[in-house]
Amino acid sequence: MTRSRLVFALLLTLVLGACATTPPDPRLLDNARQAIDQAEAAGAQEYSPLELRFARERLQAAQLAMQERDFEQARRLADESEIDAQLALARTQAALTRAELADALRALDALKADLVEAFGEEVLQ
Repeated sequence: MTRSRLVFALLLTLVLGACATTPPDPRLLDNARQAIDQAEAAGAQEYSPLELRFARERLQAAQLAMQERDFEQARRLADESEIDAQLALARTQAALTRAELADALRALDALKADLVEAFGEEVLQ
């Protein structure tokens, strides 16, 4: 009888342990925060405001889910927030690169104009 109770207690412990929800790693929210900070520092507020706003809103929702101990929802929202922030950063970097390219093309056109003025049209051929 004692042995069967011991086996039952062991099984009950295993079942309860398997059903318990483990809280997510607190760094999960930190990763999303850091991604948002990076996007903001790169200028996402100007170049990718929609994605940045989504990232902030999802991070805030993830924080609420953590407070309500809905860890699975918190984990999902934190991941989505991080992805939105990374998208905002990528779009910002692309916009900045396009602006640099446009500046370089304008400088090249000005240089060509100066060369033509100084040496004639033949210099470009």
